[in-house]
Amino acid sequence: MTKTMMAIAMLFVTAAHAESPYPTPSRDGRERIERTGTCPTGYVGKGDFCEALHQDTPRAYPVIPGKPCPSGTFRSGDACKSFR
Repeated sequence: MTKTMMAIAMLFVTAAHAESPYPTPSRDGRERIERTGTCPTGYVGKGDFCEALHQDTPRAYPVIPGKPCPSGTFRSGDACKSFR
């Protein structure tokens, strides 16, 4: 019984780490971020994610509500996007 419960617990831990709010690469090397609203310029919406159109598209990060974008980034859609 304990082995079964540990397997179930590992399944939940793995699923929680799979959905990262930070940019993650897709199989073809393009950046992918969690979709929280409008995708930033240079990204296209694919289900629950925004995926970069090109491999060299500047990185984007989710906006923290009530906070400005960090230095070196600007607001684009519902994300902060690097200048380059």
